[in-house]
Amino acid sequence: MNIEFTHARGTHTLVRYPAEHQHKSLQAWDAVDEYIISYVQENHTDLLENIAPKRIAIFNDDFGALTCAFHAFHPIHISDSLVAQLGARHNMQHNELDPAVIDFIASTEAIEHRFDIVLMQLPKNLALLTYQLHQLRQCSDDNTIIIAGGKVPVVTKNIQQLFHSILGNCHTSLAVKKSRLVIGSMDPQLTPPPQSTWNTWEISKPVLQLSHLPNVFSRLHLDIGARFLMQHLPLVEGEHVVDLGCGNGVIGCSVLADAPNATITFVDESYMAIESAKRNVQDNFPDQYAQCNFVVANCLSQVDIANVDLVLCNPPFHQQNAVTDHIAWQMFKDAKQVLRHGGELRIIGNRHLPYGNMLKKRYGGFTVIATNAKFSILSTYKSDSSRK
Repeated sequence: MNIEFTHARGTHTLVRYPAEHQHKSLQAWDAVDEYIISYVQENHTDLLENIAPKRIAIFNDDFGALTCAFHAFHPIHISDSLVAQLGARHNMQHNELDPAVIDFIASTEAIEHRFDIVLMQLPKNLALLTYQLHQLRQCSDDNTIIIAGGKVPVVTKNIQQLFHSILGNCHTSLAVKKSRLVIGSMDPQLTPPPQSTWNTWEISKPVLQLSHLPNVFSRLHLDIGARFLMQHLPLVEGEHVVDLGCGNGVIGCSVLADAPNATITFVDESYMAIESAKRNVQDNFPDQYAQCNFVVANCLSQVDIANVDLVLCNPPFHQQNAVTDHIAWQMFKDAKQVLRHGGELRIIGNRHLPYGNMLKKRYGGFTVIATNAKFSILSTYKSDSSRK
């Protein structure tokens, strides 16, 4: 496992978070991080080392590579991901850097600072990038230096056009190690196109109006996996149900549609997902809102619940750009810890994924509830004989 990140500002020991669940072949930084750091070091050292303190913002730093590199300047870490925040904290502590000097700002919070330098790992999600560029207009001026990086295939003409239309001034760098930078500043005279923060659409079975912030999975329509799971939900009355990895909360809302007395805990590591789930319960089930809990958490690690009757889950099989099954493993483990004896975990996943074997190892067995050309819905129960 490669954990020593040597860059233009020094060397740091970095691991992906949570380290105990990660594959040994994955590392906690990439060539884009290296390029951003070296570009700043080569072109803006005089600005950083000026006597007057500089305010630095870092967007989308998944495991703290950029935050550790520029820790001495007390940067602002801005992300939609709780796991990214926890990963940055972990790596700072591991390198004897004080996390207390870093302001961690969730994507849903207002940014009340003005920045001199902005460093950004470009998100894959164009809607999130649009949202963040509009944020930058509110916290930058024409002297703010904005440096965003991504793999060459990510830095498309659409990305460049977004920077031009929202910020006004930008150019791209040469490619280095298959990475490219977008370097720009804010034109205060430019009037950018209006931003639509929320996207809303409806479904008919059950009848729901669903609203979504930019970084929520499948924000433009109901994804086919969720639709299939909604067709095979267990009967629920007054039970406690966890919608784990809830996204916009459509699964939990579907349970409420059939079981208005149920208690629902919505859990996701995305701040935008939890805000979207809150809004969707408020809009569709205002009388049941008090029966619902909304928690930003890494799987169920930060959730203080027990004796749950049912956990529903569509585990992601990637973390940022890496394909991985560790999130599913952690979800299955955490679900078992909160389920009551005899409680059910019901999941949906692509048929090629090894979730059945994982459930068998963790719970002792599973049942196939339904399957189609792409997905399988699997069910298992917590019992005294299943492995801990």
